[in-house]
Amino acid sequence: MKQQQKFSIVNVNSNQLPFITEDAKTRYNWIPFGVYGHDDFFDAVTMTYNVSTTNSACIEGIADLIYGKGVYSKDKALNDVLQKLIPQEETKRVAFDLKLYGNAAYQVYWDDSHTKVIKFYHVPIQYLRAEKLDSHPKIENYFYCTDWNDQRKIKNKKKIAAFGTSNEKCEILYIKNYSPGLYYYSLPDWVAAMQFAVSEGEISNLHLNNITNGFLPAVMLNFNNGVPAPEERETIEDLVQSKFTGTDNAGRFMLSFNDDPATKPTIDIIDIPNLHEKYDYVATYTQDRILVAHRVTSPLLFGIRTDNNGFSSQSEEMKTAFSIMQTMTISPFQNLILNSLDAALVQGGYDEMELYFEQLTPLVILAQTADETGKSISQVEDETNKSMENPATQDNPGDQQTQDGEFETEPIPNVSLGSAFFAKEYEIFKQK
Repeated sequence: MKQQQKFSIVNVNSNQLPFITEDAKTRYNWIPFGVYGHDDFFDAVTMTYNVSTTNSACIEGIADLIYGKGVYSKDKALNDVLQKLIPQEETKRVAFDLKLYGNAAYQVYWDDSHTKVIKFYHVPIQYLRAEKLDSHPKIENYFYCTDWNDQRKIKNKKKIAAFGTSNEKCEILYIKNYSPGLYYYSLPDWVAAMQFAVSEGEISNLHLNNITNGFLPAVMLNFNNGVPAPEERETIEDLVQSKFTGTDNAGRFMLSFNDDPATKPTIDIIDIPNLHEKYDYVATYTQDRILVAHRVTSPLLFGIRTDNNGFSSQSEEMKTAFSIMQTMTISPFQNLILNSLDAALVQGGYDEMELYFEQLTPLVILAQTADETGKSISQVEDETNKSMENPATQDNPGDQQTQDGEFETEPIPNVSLGSAFFAKEYEIFKQK
C-alpha cells in the first residue's frame, strides 16, 4: 500500500501597502483618518517614527532646520509683541508636527471682545479630528480628544471652532498642505517611505531576537507519525506558525516528546547562502529609500554615514547639499507656517509683521564660507538668513513682482486658512 504523504506550505501573514483614506461616509460627525485600519493614521505614523532609526533621524533633523532659531519680525517693535504672542517653543512643536504628520495646529485665543488675538499655543495634531461637512463649504469645527481609541474619552471630546469661523474665545488654526484625494487632512512628504520605515524596524527586531534567543537557521520540520486529518493538520500548522514565525520568535528552540524514536520529528536545515549579505542589502536599500523620500541631499547633514559618504573632503559637498535642501525642502515648510501665521495675525487685529525664520546653518559651512570670503561667521550667518528669507518679507522681492505692476490678489472665497491656499499669494505678489 502506498504511503500517504502531505506537504503543506505555511503562509506568513502578508502586509499590504498603506492605503490612506478619509472616511467621509462615516456615521460619526467627525472624519476618521486611517492607513492600516479605520482611524489609525497618526498612530501608524508615530510607530514608523519610533521604530526606524533613519526615519526618526531625518524627521528630527529636518524639523530642527525648519524651526531654525525661531520666528521673528523684521520690525523690532512688533517683534517684542510677537515673542509674547507666539512663544518660540510652541512654533518648534508645530514645525515638528508638520514634518512628522504633514499636519499641524495652533490653539488661538482671542480677547473678550473677539477683536484681537492674544496668544498662540501648539496643540498635538494627533488629538484633533475635523468635523464632517454637511452643507458648509469649509471646515468650521474640530474635535479634541486625547485618545481616539477609547470610547469613554471620545464621549467627552471637546468641540473647538476653526480659526475665523466663530466668536469663540479659543479657535484652531489648522496648517496643512494640499494632498491629492484628501480634503480634511494632509499627508507627510515622506509618506511613500512608510513601508521602508517599518521594514527597518523589523530588521532591528529580527536581529535583537536572534541575539537574545540564539541563532537558528531556516529549517523544514517533518512529522513522521502519520498524516493527520485536515482539521488537525491545520491546528498543527497554526501552532508552529505562532511559535516560530515572525521576528519576535526568531531564535526559539523546539522541544519534542516521542513514544518511538522511529516516529520522532526530523529537522532539515535549509541553507540560504550569503544570508548576511541579503540582510545588509535590505538594510542599505531601506535606508536609501527613506532618505530619498525625505529629499535628503546628503546624509552627512544629519550625522548619517553611508558607504558613499565619509568625513574627509566632504565640506564642499555638504555646502552644496545644504543649499539645495534649504531651498527645495526646508523653505516650503517655513513658508507654509509663515503664511498661515501672517494671515491669522492680520485677521487677528495686527499689522503685517513681516515674519521670517532665522535659519540654522551648520557651523562647518559658516566657517568655510567665512574663511573663503574673509568675513566673520556672524556676517556670513546674517547674509545666509537674508538670502533664505520668505520672499514676502524681503525688502526687494525682485522677481516676485509681476510685469504689470504691484497689486494684491483677491481673497479666495470659501477656503479655510488651514488649507494650502491663503488670502494673499505672498510668494508672487506683495503690496509695497
